[in-house]
Amino acid sequence: MRKLIPNIVILIVINLIAVTNILAADLNIDPTYLKLKIYKFAVSTSVFCTNPVTIFETDAPTYMDILQNPTFGSGQVADGTYNCVIIEFADIIKFLPNATSDSTHCNSSTEATLDVCRSGSSKMSDGTTTTCTVGEDRVAMYLSTTSATSGGGADAFTPPTTTNDATKGFLLGNALVVSGTGSGKFVVNGTDQICDTADGSCNGQDSTSCELMPPAFSFSKL
Repeated sequence: MRKLIPNIVILIVINLIAVTNILAADLNIDPTYLKLKIYKFAVSTSVFCTNPVTIFETDAPTYMDILQNPTFGSGQVADGTYNCVIIEFADIIKFLPNATSDSTHCNSSTEATLDVCRSGSSKMSDGTTTTCTVGEDRVAMYLSTTSATSGGGADAFTPPTTTNDATKGFLLGNALVVSGTGSGKFVVNGTDQICDTADGSCNGQDSTSCELMPPAFSFSKL
């Protein structure tokens, strides 16, 4: 049985805390908005992301604030349990901190940009490989229930190759289960994920920038 998944929506779930001070700490800052250009959204029943099924694809995406519950596309997928998500997107993302950090490299009135794949390569969902550069590139991010981490030294742009893989892909909190008339919503949780790289525990490319750490990914049932 094939099921139409209407309005595949990528959301950020944020529990915003009222900010009473102009300055915030250098860690655990929430985003006011988070903008991505998404080319393709695909799923796979395999934890290793093989034989993916494309939900939607576009050749000309625009930046959209995923905090505003935008509809990126829709498509058909057979009943089953999908343990992997593949998102092809522009590797320059844009975000705005909801507070200014103590060290002021994160500013609540200044949009920050982040090139998430400046070097190395990314394996695309069709099996080809693209080179990451300093500038905008189309890359693929792999989220799997068998990937063991959502940050650190993990390579999000390569699918996992072993069970509980701590080096490839990011963790998908739970699988998408499609059955009968049910459907799921893809959720991205960015709470507390912005930090000022002046703090040594914030992993950035220098000590004078504003960084967005990898959010948590999961599905919720509609």
